[in-house]
Amino acid sequence: MQKIFGIEKYNFYLSNITTSIIYNDEFIKNKIVNELKKELYLVIDTKTINANITVKEYLKLAKFNLKFIPYFDIEKYLSTKINSISFENQIYLKIISLITGKNKTIVFDDVLTFLNPSQKALIIKYLKDNDLIYFNFTSDIEEVLYTKYLIVASKDGVIIEGKTKSVLNEEKILKRSGFALPFSVDLSHQLKDYGLIDKEYYSIDKLVNDLWQ
Repeated sequence: MQKIFGIEKYNFYLSNITTSIIYNDEFIKNKIVNELKKELYLVIDTKTINANITVKEYLKLAKFNLKFIPYFDIEKYLSTKINSISFENQIYLKIISLITGKNKTIVFDDVLTFLNPSQKALIIKYLKDNDLIYFNFTSDIEEVLYTKYLIVASKDGVIIEGKTKSVLNEEKILKRSGFALPFSVDLSHQLKDYGLIDKEYYSIDKLVNDLWQ
């Protein structure tokens, strides 16, 4: 495991694997993210792009490889001024222009939650297809399903960590820490208790498909 220097008292470690970090205290999240910046990881935050140029001009300045325009489904924005599109789309453009660069370790500072599901799916697909390591700090429990490892943190340090599915099975610990389960996991637990299914589901689409069969 890799120690993040400067926050030893929180006993916080990150391994070199893609990880979700969900937190209930803004201070500890900011402390960890600031230390990651010192380690020269690429940290993507929610600052908007304040520029009176078109999206295509911005992408060129950001050295975005234009071959990815169809991949990320942004053709319709190319001639639009970047400061006139929605906050959601500004964040999306910022993310894709950064993750397609040379950085191999990405830190999302609670930004994915602002995107729509299709945008999130394209970003996660790109990260996985290109073997990029990413840490997703999030206040949205649904986003922990994007990764296989999960850390639950508070101002007192790490509450629980481990493989995402194992951590999500610790429902009592999560609820005591102020977190609910992701909707698909919570629903499958309830259906399992009623004997309607015999396993946990981590995808609502998979759960619905199996119920209809």
